[in-house]
Amino acid sequence: MRPLNRISRRVAIATVAALSLAAPAAAIGVAAYIDTPMGEQPTVNPQVRLLNPLAAVRLRGATTITVQVAYKDFDNRPDLRTPNAGSTLGSQSQVTTEGRVQGHVHAYFQPITTDGSIPSASPSSFCVLTTIVSSQGYDGIAEGTCPAPAPGLYRLSVEMQSNSHVSVLKNGPQAVPSSDTRTVRVY
Repeated sequence: MRPLNRISRRVAIATVAALSLAAPAAAIGVAAYIDTPMGEQPTVNPQVRLLNPLAAVRLRGATTITVQVAYKDFDNRPDLRTPNAGSTLGSQSQVTTEGRVQGHVHAYFQPITTDGSIPSASPSSFCVLTTIVSSQGYDGIAEGTCPAPAPGLYRLSVEMQSNSHVSVLKNGPQAVPSSDTRTVRVY
């Protein structure tokens, strides 16, 4: 093996020192999640598609917005989700039923600017789609009621979650994520 030159050695030493100093903080931040197995992988990937709202929402004094999705190959069980996402995030392993992931759907209204940039990762509105409108086997329609955000432009995202509020595992790395998005203007 070829010896490192003087600059490379300094970079390597600085990198090892930085990683060593950061390691305890990183370990503390994820320690609560390390011993929870990821859980069962599905044999098929669930799919979700936004149905409502469309591209524009006129509030006219409304304080809520109904979000509706169609789902496929998903054991939608919002009644089994953990009660407090903040303290139970990742606390349960993913469960499958007949090869389908069991969980629920989250909806997020994330503000975007007119040029399409996203100023913050935090949503202006969030809800869980707790009502199953119709279902047949592992396919159906679900909806939830989100607090209406202030008038503006938003990226509406829906994402399938395991019961402990973690994005569902796919059955293969190249599979499309179990989510959907749309740009929505709230008036």
